Amino acid sequence: MASTAGTLTVVLLLGAAVPPAVPAAEPPLPTLIEPAQTQATTVYAERRRALMDAMGEGVAVVYSEGEEDGFGYRPSGDFFYLTGVDDPGAVLVLAPKERTYREFLFLKTRDAEWERWVGEREPMGAALRKKYGFEKIYRDRNNGLLSHMVNLATRSPTLWQVVLPNVADDAKPKDLELYSKVGEKLPGVKVKSLGWTLANLRARHSPDELAIMQHGIRLTEEGFRAAIPLVRPGASEGMVRAEAERVWRAAGSRRTAYSSIVGSGANSTIMHYPRSERVMKDGEVLLMDMACEYAHYATDITRTVPVNGHFTAEQRKVYDVVLAAQEKALAMVKPGVYHEDLDKAARSVIEAAGYGDFFIHGLGHFVGLDVHDAGAYHEPLAAGMVLTIEPGIYLPDRGFGVRIEDEVLVTETGARLLTDGLPRTAEEVERWMAGAASRR
Repeated sequence: MASTAGTLTVVLLLGAAVPPAVPAAEPPLPTLIEPAQTQATTVYAERRRALMDAMGEGVAVVYSEGEEDGFGYRPSGDFFYLTGVDDPGAVLVLAPKERTYREFLFLKTRDAEWERWVGEREPMGAALRKKYGFEKIYRDRNNGLLSHMVNLATRSPTLWQVVLPNVADDAKPKDLELYSKVGEKLPGVKVKSLGWTLANLRARHSPDELAIMQHGIRLTEEGFRAAIPLVRPGASEGMVRAEAERVWRAAGSRRTAYSSIVGSGANSTIMHYPRSERVMKDGEVLLMDMACEYAHYATDITRTVPVNGHFTAEQRKVYDVVLAAQEKALAMVKPGVYHEDLDKAARSVIEAAGYGDFFIHGLGHFVGLDVHDAGAYHEPLAAGMVLTIEPGIYLPDRGFGVRIEDEVLVTETGARLLTDGLPRTAEEVERWMAGAASRR
């Protein structure tokens, strides 16, 4: 692997030495604006410009579509990618054919009583425009968004769906609901899809994005290293999970990238085991699929380790098959290759070993602002994309499962392993466990 700055090179070799605990010469982080951990407003403005270039004409809306969790409000990846704004209920409007103002931000109206409970929101004015990088910001009062859309559509009557719909949600997408209302007021407008344009923009990461993601990976790896000394018979899964998450929060991560999966014994065969409450036993493995989010960018790593420090013969056999499958796929990653070819290659290794029926999920996914990030799986890989390679074998009848998950960056000429700070081979893992045991 080479860092995104090109100063560190690690060759992917089966059985290579344990990588250093702190890899050298990481790419420098871009300036982050606190406390939101966003980049400069010009970064988001340039992304909006690229999307409007693809639109050419017409009007588009993007809703924040966020959700509130224990860490606070998190807008959708599409909205945040284009705005850097985390104000609940916000809406972005783009109109590339307008003469002077082509982008508009609509925010929810203020509610003084509610703000006494959740915190005061900023008033309209120059400070807010500067903070968000928009010259036109409105509060959405009295159907102001609909009125604005009708006004824009009279001059450029194409309404673009730029966010791919969630087919698992039966509800009509909010943008199409709004476009229907515009059509009722203004007959003749056309609704068109921009397809995978925004997803492809998001999937090709800039050097600054990659620097943020690499930093998040290093924090995630540090959490693993802190948690491993707690892995031993008689200890709880929850102790391991809590220690990793403590390290991430202390280092500046605001949230986990997803709900941590820390499962021992039969729990290691459950894809999204949620509870982390079991006591680990001698002779079992512990599967740890856990990662932090840093400056809004996700990471994703999985390691499987023996609870007592040594794999059984059967566990070692399965582990080596999973690693061989991962290595085969990693060796193929380069521009022009299709994700389905990587999946097929890894699956062929597992099937040849007789475990085909026990690899029950896909090989991996794109990573970015979301852990399962935007990207066109039906199109060839391109430089700047980051994806996981995570084969697994799950044997409930034998009481254990193995998954190894790493992130890889597609480069102009091949690939770079980004998650090179943790052991991967069985020998490396056992030495890792032995070293952790000596530090207890």
